[in-house]
Amino acid sequence: MDRHNAFPKSQRLCERHLIDSLFVPGNSRSFTSYPLRLVISVSETADNQLMISVPKRCLRHAVDRNRVKRQVREAYRNNRRLLTLPEGQHVVMAMIWLDSHHYPSSKVTAKVCNLLRKASESLCAD
Repeated sequence: MDRHNAFPKSQRLCERHLIDSLFVPGNSRSFTSYPLRLVISVSETADNQLMISVPKRCLRHAVDRNRVKRQVREAYRNNRRLLTLPEGQHVVMAMIWLDSHHYPSSKVTAKVCNLLRKASESLCAD
């Protein structure tokens, strides 16, 4: 497996204090490209970190939630280079699924790319 295209544990957002700080009002930015919402915040972490959330109220069955998470994770893994940041800056992100339906992987990939471009433009403008 190509190491440059992997999604290691160090890039997964799982620390409680980082997750809590991500959802503090005024501390983060939010972008939507339906059916995904991206919440992003500048952080002092060593890597860019991502959390993927698919609420149970959207997709009732774990099989469906896991499928969507796999699609989003793969789309991010293949297109994370679209997220360009100023030198030395790192972010923590949460991608949240908003719909109760499945989408083809190509559409999910397009939405993830759209969100990453929006986030890059916003962060580079500051």
